[in-house]
Amino acid sequence: VIVDKIDTDKDGFVTEGELKAWIKKAQKKYVYDSVERQWQEFDTNQDGFISWDEYRNVTYGTYLDDPDPDDGFNYKQMMVRDERRFKMADKDGDLTATKEEFTAFLHPEEYDYMKDIVVQETMEDIDKNGDGFIDLEEYIGDMYSHDGGAADEPEWVKTEREQFVEFRDKNRDGKMDQEETKDWILPSDYDHAEAEARHLVYESDQNK
Repeated sequence: VIVDKIDTDKDGFVTEGELKAWIKKAQKKYVYDSVERQWQEFDTNQDGFISWDEYRNVTYGTYLDDPDPDDGFNYKQMMVRDERRFKMADKDGDLTATKEEFTAFLHPEEYDYMKDIVVQETMEDIDKNGDGFIDLEEYIGDMYSHDGGAADEPEWVKTEREQFVEFRDKNRDGKMDQEETKDWILPSDYDHAEAEARHLVYESDQNK
């Protein structure tokens, strides 16, 4: 059923170009559906906008009533982070999101003007010692938690270590700064849909 939808020129074959277009369409639909689903939940006064207060009250209402929850989870930190991202997405600074601004808030990786916040949040998550950089151990620790010593590490982790030294840490100072992290998670010359389409065709096209 899906192949029939991907094959837009109806020649019975799926090409790389058709696959790429389909993947992009599927990604957009996923983003759009996710925004539509959450829009109803957060626009509590039904005025066609979502204010920061509406978002905060729906998401953190119970925490605001009881700032010392039993689960020990740091909601305050999450709220500060959400507010920072909301303000970044809110282009006109009126603390009220249009549907487009709310989409940028929920899916910042889809918007150029949100890229810095994606990098900042990623760095904050991985940078355990809080020095503002990602060192090799933090980089590896984000994907793999070792129980034993380095000798027990699987092959792919060794490859990632080499990747870090060779490609991620461009200025060779032993850590990744903001610019290097951006190149890692949001490479400007890399199209995910194209790479995936190419991979799928390469793996599936048996008669070449």
